[in-house]
Amino acid sequence: MKVAVIGSGIWGACTAYHLQKEGLDVDLYDMWGAGNSRSGSGGASRIIRLAYGEDKIYTELTNNSFQFWEELSNKSERKLYHECGMLWLVSQDDSNYIKNSSKHIESCGHSISSLSKNEVIKKYPHFNLDDINEIYYEKKAGALFASRCCKSVVRNFKANGGKIYIGEVEINESNLDKNHIYFNNKKINADKYVIACGPWGRKLLPEMLGKSTYVSRQEVYYFSVPNNKAIEFDLNSMPCWLDLNENNPSYYGIPFHLNKGFKIAYDERSTLFDPDTSDRIPIPDLVKRTKSYLYHRFPKLKGLPISETRVCQYENSLDGNFIINWHKKNDDVLVLAGSSGHGFKLGPGLGELVKDVVLENKEIPEFFDIQRLESNDKSSQYYNSQIKYNKRKRLFN
Repeated sequence: MKVAVIGSGIWGACTAYHLQKEGLDVDLYDMWGAGNSRSGSGGASRIIRLAYGEDKIYTELTNNSFQFWEELSNKSERKLYHECGMLWLVSQDDSNYIKNSSKHIESCGHSISSLSKNEVIKKYPHFNLDDINEIYYEKKAGALFASRCCKSVVRNFKANGGKIYIGEVEINESNLDKNHIYFNNKKINADKYVIACGPWGRKLLPEMLGKSTYVSRQEVYYFSVPNNKAIEFDLNSMPCWLDLNENNPSYYGIPFHLNKGFKIAYDERSTLFDPDTSDRIPIPDLVKRTKSYLYHRFPKLKGLPISETRVCQYENSLDGNFIINWHKKNDDVLVLAGSSGHGFKLGPGLGELVKDVVLENKEIPEFFDIQRLESNDKSSQYYNSQIKYNKRKRLFN
């Protein structure tokens, strides 16, 4: 069987890797290459953790990904993963998201535990916890070095015999029943096609994804940590963290890493973004807001300047859950979409699931069926200029 995978972000790369490992003839296509600066899988780092509330399927996919990341990191020339744990700082009244995660995490052989403020301050004096109600520590969590990870998966795919093509892919969706998929103006011939193009998916497949997905901008900041504080605030000295707050942007961060700085970002999906035409320049008001939060939560970092910024994008489904479907015009074309800002960490697990769907005709979990977004459920998000993200899902990066 010959398979063409369109998109070498982490979903496409892991899918291609797993299919090729099974002995299939796999071609991987991308416009700019794995881990590039525009890609949703680019950038320095991502948090990996198991907590997902009631959504057991994500906990399982992430757990299935841990071994892959650890093995890949161990045989890589450069480190890809650092397990440092994660603190969930609950500043809202409702901590059910974490409590509901516990049973699923335990079923995977791991744990998440409640800590008192005194316990946290004693071990991690970096934090100001005055406005925090509850704290939970997730041991099996840490930081993935994203661009490195993506490139490493593709290198291993190529080393095992996979073929990579860099250039433009065009899809004639109205004639998709005739396999009208082109690379640099030449038709791609394959038995199966997997489309995993992140924020470009809705441009390539507007009929399928135009009303079911949207792209939002996200800003990421790295604060310059001076030499005398670098060790105190690095991955060996403190965990990743997330402020669980449904009334304000939920900030999260990764300690000093890769000599870039102390990373902080936020989960807010209200500003629409075009990955091709929108400027990737931080907005001054958001910079000011982020500095205010950082200096409040980490008093020892007060006054530190920003050393680096990044404006990236989330390719969101309308309810924050993934989309995995055969295209209704061609049942040889499998579409992956709606990573919704939390899909990187579980790319290996998802790639293995997709491999089983393509190779063994395994049934796609109903949870990922795009039909759910065509209901009249008014609790869903809406694709318009006034999108307000429904944070009850708590699907974080």
